[in-house]
Amino acid sequence: MPRMLVHRSVWLLFGFLGMTPRAGQGQISLAARASTLGMGAELSFRAGHNLGIRLGGNYLQFSHDATIEDISYHVTPHLENGTAILDLHPFGSSFHFSGGFLLNYNDGRLIATLAHDVDIGGTTYHPQDVGSLTGTVTFNQTAPYLGFGFAGRSRIALLFDLGVGFTGKPIVELAGTTNLTGQAKEEFDANVERERVKVQSEIDQHKILRYHPVVSFGVKFAF
Repeated sequence: MPRMLVHRSVWLLFGFLGMTPRAGQGQISLAARASTLGMGAELSFRAGHNLGIRLGGNYLQFSHDATIEDISYHVTPHLENGTAILDLHPFGSSFHFSGGFLLNYNDGRLIATLAHDVDIGGTTYHPQDVGSLTGTVTFNQTAPYLGFGFAGRSRIALLFDLGVGFTGKPIVELAGTTNLTGQAKEEFDANVERERVKVQSEIDQHKILRYHPVVSFGVKFAF
C-alpha cells in the first residue's frame, strides 16, 4: 500500500502491545475494511472489556468529470490515509465510542478539458494557446476523528463504524502552461491565479467539505 501505512501501523501496534501490561489477556485481530476512507486493512488490540486500540491504512483512487467555474475538469479523488483510533466500550459489549486521528494524504487532482475555448480568470483563451491547466485540492495531514461503532470479540466478527474526520479547510492549487510569450504569458499566469482564487472562494462556501464522513464496514479475524 502506498507510503507503507499498514506496515508502519503493524509495527506501531506491536510496540504498543509490548508496552501494555498483561497484553496476553487481550485479543489481537486483523481486519479488512471497505469505507469512505478507501479499501484497507487494520490491526487491533482489545485490551479488556472496556478498551481497544486500532491502527490501519486505506487506499482508493477513482475518476469522474466535473465542471468548476464553467471549466470542465477530469477529477481524480485520491484517498490515502492511516488511522490511529482508541475505542471505549462503556458496557463491555461490542458497542464502542471512538476517538483518534487520521494521517491524511487524501487529495483531489484536477485536469482541465481544453477541447474548446475556455475562460480563465475572466479572459477567453483558444485551445491552441493553453498547454494545460491542472490543480490539486489538499487537506490537513493530521485530522482528529470521532465516531462510534460495533465490534464483537468472537474469533470472526463483523465490524461497523460511523464517524467524522475533521480534515479542515480544503486548499486549492492551480497551475497552467501556455505557448504565449512576453506580456501575454504574464497576463495568462495572472489569470490562472485569478481562476485559482475563484475556485478557492467557491469551495470555501461549502463548509461541509471541511469534514470527511466515515462509514466503514469490515470483518475481523482474531488470533
